[in-house]
Amino acid sequence: MTAPPGTPADSPLTMDEALALALYRDLSTPKLAAGDLAFDFELAPLGGGEPVRLSSFAGVRPVALVFGSYT
Repeated sequence: MTAPPGTPADSPLTMDEALALALYRDLSTPKLAAGDLAFDFELAPLGGGEPVRLSSFAGVRPVALVFGSYT
């Protein structure tokens, strides 16, 4: 099996081996159910300024989180 692009040649694990580890399976398992509150987190605005905390929007307005790659 060939390593995924960007994997160092001396990497001790293949992607399949890493994903088979319980630690990584646990990280990919959702911990929330429908209706649960999202985990709070804070992000710095791209243009600079004060960090924004997710919990500051609770009960104020809906928040949509979009995760993806645009490359």
